[in-house]
Amino acid sequence: MQSQHHPPDPPETVSSQSPCVDHCALDAAQTCLGCFRTLDEIARWSVMSEEERRETNRRCRQRRQQA
Repeated sequence: MQSQHHPPDPPETVSSQSPCVDHCALDAAQTCLGCFRTLDEIARWSVMSEEERRETNRRCRQRRQQA
């Protein structure tokens, strides 16, 4: 499968905005190939606090860099 190129985020900035890029497809590990959230993170997004969202976005950034 071809990997999509995603521009890096500025290292000091982590938003609490949804990382969704409308490219929803889960891999075998149940991680979205568009935003790099896990299925659990996607399901919980609407009830997460601002800090939980920022931490989720940090993890998504790490997953994207490792992809």
